[in-house]
Amino acid sequence: LVFVLICFLSVGADEPELRSGLSPYIVTLKRINFIVDEHTSDSDSYMDDVASTSGQYDQQDKDRSWFISSLHQIYNRRYLLRQSALELFMVDRSNFFFDFEDIEARRHAYRAIIHTKPPYLNDIFLATQKPEQILKQTQLMERWAKWEISNFDYLMELNTLAGRSYNDISQYPMFPWVVSDYQSKTLDLEDHSSYRDLSKPIGALNPARLKKFQDYYSSFKDPIIPNCHYGSHYSSPGTVLYYLARIEPFTTLSIELRGGKFGDDNHMLSDITRTWNSVLEDMNDVKELVPEMFYLPEVFTNVNSVDMGTNELAKRLGSVELPPWAENPVDFIHKHRKALESDHVSAHLHEWIDLIFGYKQRGKEAVMANNVFPYATYEGTVDIDKIADPVQRQATQDQIVNFGQTPSQLLIVPHIQRRPLADILQLQTIFRNPSEVRSYLLPNPDQCNVPASAVHVSNDCIVVVDANVPAAHVAVHHWQPNTPDGLETPFLFHHGKNAINSSGGAIRRIFKGPTSAEDYHFPRAIAFAASAIQPSSTVAVTCDKEVITGGHADNSVKLISSDGARTIETASGHIAPVTCLALSPDNNYFVTGSRDTTVILWRIHQMSSSHWKNAPEPPPSPTTPSTPLANSISSGSSPIRTLETSSKRRIEGPMHVLRGHLGEVTCCSVSSDLGLVASSSHTSGALLHSLRTGRLIRKLDVGEAHLICLSSQGIVLIWNESEKRLSTFTVIMESLCLPRSCHLSPGVLVALRFLGMASLL
Repeated sequence: LVFVLICFLSVGADEPELRSGLSPYIVTLKRINFIVDEHTSDSDSYMDDVASTSGQYDQQDKDRSWFISSLHQIYNRRYLLRQSALELFMVDRSNFFFDFEDIEARRHAYRAIIHTKPPYLNDIFLATQKPEQILKQTQLMERWAKWEISNFDYLMELNTLAGRSYNDISQYPMFPWVVSDYQSKTLDLEDHSSYRDLSKPIGALNPARLKKFQDYYSSFKDPIIPNCHYGSHYSSPGTVLYYLARIEPFTTLSIELRGGKFGDDNHMLSDITRTWNSVLEDMNDVKELVPEMFYLPEVFTNVNSVDMGTNELAKRLGSVELPPWAENPVDFIHKHRKALESDHVSAHLHEWIDLIFGYKQRGKEAVMANNVFPYATYEGTVDIDKIADPVQRQATQDQIVNFGQTPSQLLIVPHIQRRPLADILQLQTIFRNPSEVRSYLLPNPDQCNVPASAVHVSNDCIVVVDANVPAAHVAVHHWQPNTPDGLETPFLFHHGKNAINSSGGAIRRIFKGPTSAEDYHFPRAIAFAASAIQPSSTVAVTCDKEVITGGHADNSVKLISSDGARTIETASGHIAPVTCLALSPDNNYFVTGSRDTTVILWRIHQMSSSHWKNAPEPPPSPTTPSTPLANSISSGSSPIRTLETSSKRRIEGPMHVLRGHLGEVTCCSVSSDLGLVASSSHTSGALLHSLRTGRLIRKLDVGEAHLICLSSQGIVLIWNESEKRLSTFTVIMESLCLPRSCHLSPGVLVALRFLGMASLL
């Protein structure tokens, strides 16, 4: 979504303002406002085509407004070879691309936004806008090397830093081909021959073809234009449309750009094996992949039943022909993603990064690596504003837009190699220093008749909330990093004393409250209502070691301190008791389900955030009009009781009221990564809503669901208590919504949660 603007800076008596000469763009201390000028037309024919071919760009013609406090990241961007754009990333994970048509206007816009001191803007963006500096300060490379983030997430971060954006099809994010075996019936990920050589660009994988590229490089003689190995690029708008032609808005864009029809199967992905052979043999084909090939099965199916024509054998085109080792699109994505995260790819991914984002992208190293592309694709080689002839300038822009652009260079030295996972795990286990391992004789633990309803484990403590009704016990077990002296155990299994010094044990329990023996000196919170609501479904512990509870008679949710069980905040939105709640893995959102049949999305601000204390104003609800009247509307006589917009509120919302259930909501889950809220009731099955817009996306006919869980990889887990069955569903493929299920032994399952990179349950 690209807004084309020409802007200048003006500072008023009370608020700085940034206004544009074409479409007004105004920055105040509280808002960023974009106002459409109906009398102004954009001369950019390329983006006109994009905007006119997708209904998703309808909002480009509407006035827009964002709270300054909703801004999280801001990046300088290239657009049509100019350093003239900004891309804004919001706290709700939406993002917007603005082009100011010249670098000076962009500089004014950036300064005006930074001058307002956005409270949730990452501090790194206040210090620098150089991508190589951001990469260094965020320590992304080091975190990846230590397996703290996945290969997929790291590549996405590098793409973003290097200027690649989902909002600009000429600079779309790119991923490598990682698998080379598309013939076998079984994909053996332990066999190194199953993988593509990541140390070479696509054009260098076939030695016979590479010889022709090298001859072309040597024979090319021009006094002005530098030599290159390839006449095409590994990423271009045509490449994006080739892979994504089956999903919108790319379907419509493909049709429009080809005269109202798809053409033939050479312009779209029809057979993965055939495409792989093409990038190995065709002199004009050196394209890499797009991220969707690792997470979106819909790119392989004609889900919209579009007439795609026929291939050269007069066979009607529809779904993509998959390799023999993939049973269906979901299975392909699963195995393809598994290959990307494999030990082999992890050990060699840095070599591909050197080619695309690193020191082998340019200069002598690029020549030696057979990695030189047409000079105009590289950042800074063409100054479009110095081309005086408007016809030639437009032709240059059109050429590069259709040809592709090389990402910004992030490194001029070799990228570090990822350490073997076994070495990383060895650092985190007792086996690193076996001589220090000691054994201890432990007493039997004290009897506990009340089960735990929530447990939160962090590096320094464990928070436990039991299921005592109506007053739950809350305990914090702090780890004391002292060295065991052999005289006493470094941990305690019995209910502890009011205080234990560091020499007496390595765990300190904070107990405040009643002193009777039967309460074990736990602090107590009125956390649950004395009703039939299951305590374990209405409690969650945040990363700040605070407890969110529901099920109260006043229909509220409460934020409770684990230190003393003090109620910090109470928020209301439902008109009946909360029956379930769930916290997002990133601890930014939580959802509540109720007997009133609704699900409410809330935002929770982390106390650990340095920006929270000085937050001038929470971002508006996505469903609240983005106008100066928004506050008065949200605090009016609505049946939903909204929170006051105080800067000191920790709980913000309701962000959305999600509807569609016909009975009491029994379970819910929220994922910021997916942008989804999942919920279920006994009468309505499972519903998926958009986290950002609140729109109902899909209904899954699953029967009864007593627990529901979303993974970051797009899997929905549902537990049926009466049948003792755990089922898995995809969030995007209804026809493949039940790839497998399992039955568990008798017992009551009270919680579901994904761990790590969503690979453990």
